[in-house]
Amino acid sequence: MKKVILKTALITLGAAIACGAILIVILCFAAPKVMMDFTASMGMEGVSGNFAYSEWERSGDMECLARSFLTAEKGGDDETASARWDVLYAADGFADYCESGAPDFDDLPAYGYREYLAGCAARVKYRLASDEGAKDAVLGFAFAETDPAFAQGNPVIALSAEALTKGDTAFLSQILSRLDASEFERNEDFTRLTEKLEASIHG
Repeated sequence: MKKVILKTALITLGAAIACGAILIVILCFAAPKVMMDFTASMGMEGVSGNFAYSEWERSGDMECLARSFLTAEKGGDDETASARWDVLYAADGFADYCESGAPDFDDLPAYGYREYLAGCAARVKYRLASDEGAKDAVLGFAFAETDPAFAQGNPVIALSAEALTKGDTAFLSQILSRLDASEFERNEDFTRLTEKLEASIHG
């Protein structure tokens, strides 16, 4: 009798596991946004970002695409982040999406959402840059995406912070030279950045 009960219990457990697995597979394909939220709640940010990208492919949800990019960038997966940024940057409606303001996820800044995204992209592209030509392209991108008001957290500041971390004095000199020739507002953030660059370059 005990063997029958045990066998029945094992069969029931196996069936429950199989049903659960089937349900997960169905959700992965039919409702990636549900899986995105679920895996994020479990602390599986990388997996959540992948589901976010799947949701973008399925529904065209721009917020999911942005989330997939930011998750990859924060997770240090620069290759994936770079590819997803290229898709996001070229997507129809990108400018309108940014103007709608930062979404609620990940404690994003309420100000300068486009500049925040572009700053993340600049750091990724800089880390991936394999030659001076690639670095020049990143530099041009960061300056082009920085508003003349030179607000906090803009792409030039983000890129400079990355280069400062690496001690890339040659590149820092290029940034400083372009800043000196720029028409950015000479506000507190501008002054603070130029002072940091000069201190790092001249030791």
